[in-house]
Amino acid sequence: GNAKPAVVVCTVRNFPWVSQLAFQAGTRHVFTLNDDRSGSLLERAAHCSDVQTPARRGLDDLAAILYTSGTTGHGKGAMLSHGNLLSNAVMLKDYWGWQPGDVLIHALPIFHVHGLFVAIHGALLNGSRMLWHGKVDPKAVIADLPRATVFMGVPTLYVRMLNEPALTQVQAAHMRLFISGSAPLLIETFNDWK
Repeated sequence: GNAKPAVVVCTVRNFPWVSQLAFQAGTRHVFTLNDDRSGSLLERAAHCSDVQTPARRGLDDLAAILYTSGTTGHGKGAMLSHGNLLSNAVMLKDYWGWQPGDVLIHALPIFHVHGLFVAIHGALLNGSRMLWHGKVDPKAVIADLPRATVFMGVPTLYVRMLNEPALTQVQAAHMRLFISGSAPLLIETFNDWK
């Protein structure tokens, strides 16, 4: 590929193979970070100053480069500005009707736009708490439903949750908004979910 990252962060479990690839590609630093907040990234950060100077950025400044195959089938970086990301978050916050006090169950992978930008930015823009799930576990998501109001998932997760006996209308009674994305949701799954 054409990406030349200076830093790569992965789990301790994936460090052996990720670091080998990263160092072979010329990456200077590989840090680890696990769901329980252990790993070399936070250990390294502990030795740094707590004083941070925010970087001033304008709406037209580059915020992210997302790799996509687009219409050609060949990977390329799509440059997104802070304005792009903010506009998307504001539109989705308004469209989905985020409310004060909403709590998001976050069980999406953050290597995908749905998890990294759509879910996180919506919650941040609204000032909402997130119940973080580092891996997809339908039982754990269902257990958190009474503590949340918003959930975003992919169709396969909704199917897996439907197969869990713990998923009941009582368990989900506190939920205000269920969102499905990243792939088409079958009408049968939608009807079963209702």
